[in-house]
Amino acid sequence: MSSGSEDEHEGADEDEDEVDEFEELPEEASYTCDSCGEEIVVPIDPTAGASQDYVEDCPVCCHPNRIRLSYESDAGFRIDSEGE
Repeated sequence: MSSGSEDEHEGADEDEDEVDEFEELPEEASYTCDSCGEEIVVPIDPTAGASQDYVEDCPVCCHPNRIRLSYESDAGFRIDSEGE
């Protein structure tokens, strides 16, 4: 009977390893606004998933930018942006 709970425990350890890997990433990233050319710093939230896609208004010129952030095991993460 104990083998079932051991399997569940092993799965929990794998999830912890994945979270630990994300915790080593920087807390911020930057992109260049397509409209005004300013470098914009944004927080990185690893709890939002390994692939993130959202729209954020530039704090300088207020134009929307589509932000794509993806976690890559060998490179850490990648951030891309384009005007909306």
